Amino acid sequence: LSYDLLSDFEPKGEVARMYGAYRSADGISERALFIVDKEGKLAYKDIHDIGDQPDNEDLFDVLRKLE
Repeated sequence: LSYDLLSDFEPKGEVARMYGAYRSADGISERALFIVDKEGKLAYKDIHDIGDQPDNEDLFDVLRKLE
């Protein structure tokens, strides 16, 4: 399984802001996972505390449904 990662540098936080994952008070992004389908529509969104680890099975379920 491979997937693209986004590093949101310049302008700082622009994409994170668009997806509601930017912590403006800290100047960083939340830990966030997004799955975008082949049509470019958002199929999954999970924004969680930096210290939390999401359940990978939730992601795999979404990915299986997109096949």
